[in-house]
Amino acid sequence: MRTSRLTVILLAASLALTGCAAGSTAGGSAAGGATPGGDAATGGDGADLVVYVGRNEDHVRPLVEAFEESTGLQVDARYGSTGELATTILQEGGTSPADLFFTQDPVYIGAVSEAGLLAPLPADVIERVPAGISGADGDWVGVTARRRVLAYDPAQTPDAQLPASVFELTGEPWRGRVGVSPTHSSFVSFVAAMVAMRGEDETLNWLKGVAANDPQIFDGNEEQLRAIAAGDLDTGLVNHYYVHRLVTEDPAFPVRNHSFAAGDPGDVVMPTTIGALAAGAHPEAAVDFVRFLLSEDAQRHFLEEVGEYPLADGIGTPEGERPLDPALIRDMRLPEVAGNLDVATDLIARSGLI
Repeated sequence: MRTSRLTVILLAASLALTGCAAGSTAGGSAAGGATPGGDAATGGDGADLVVYVGRNEDHVRPLVEAFEESTGLQVDARYGSTGELATTILQEGGTSPADLFFTQDPVYIGAVSEAGLLAPLPADVIERVPAGISGADGDWVGVTARRRVLAYDPAQTPDAQLPASVFELTGEPWRGRVGVSPTHSSFVSFVAAMVAMRGEDETLNWLKGVAANDPQIFDGNEEQLRAIAAGDLDTGLVNHYYVHRLVTEDPAFPVRNHSFAAGDPGDVVMPTTIGALAAGAHPEAAVDFVRFLLSEDAQRHFLEEVGEYPLADGIGTPEGERPLDPALIRDMRLPEVAGNLDVATDLIARSGLI
């Protein structure tokens, strides 16, 4: 019998904390020294909106400041790892001071949704993103998307050697050559997607095959890329936008992204998501903030400054990446993925990767 949902999230959060420290994917400490679980009665020390942000503070803070400037509202943005913040919300329940939960992966907001802590979003918000990138009950919506890829250095690993399927990585040619971050929330969501697409048995067999193939284990995605650049690692399973960011910072950075064949479980899209807490003290401001994140200016920020896929129509596609495919989004069954945190965590723990 599986453990309770809260126990699963506590485990996932504790596993992920080392890979989600300040400056990594999940973000840094709370703005202004605030911590999750502040004074619920004051709604965040008198703020007009309280947002728990499980994303990199550098990616989100400019948008929080722009929203404050355009609306005159004061936003208390509290940054931490997505898993840690999901745990906090589940523990706080209806007394949470949070109005919104902004995550880097769908499985954690799915857990908060299944606990009945989110409120339905207006139809106009759901309709701003492609069909299939929202909760089954309309209580969360995607903001941006990240594609899973295999990172590599063409000077070390010629394109002709790259696998068409993620399942090839369990083979002898890839022994000791693949990096994974099994405790990182993006890997947990990737496994949750594979379960939705291929089932638990096939997913567990793949995880065990990777574990038996002498992988190199890392806390996070960026560490894999830097190991590849240093010549210490051949390939790594990561989200696509890390390469974009590091190449922008240093055009000589040698690592590139390889996409698996269309339809392969290795070629999946993981949305960042946001949902409004049903007990939030500022429901109108919360929905306004979600609309702001899906506005053209905010979506262009995520494309140009972060390298993520905008989900609002007509903004663009990250350079060198495939456009979003409606068929892929449909086949991924993201609302089901969002409910797979417990099984994904269970399979990773059983596989021998951690």
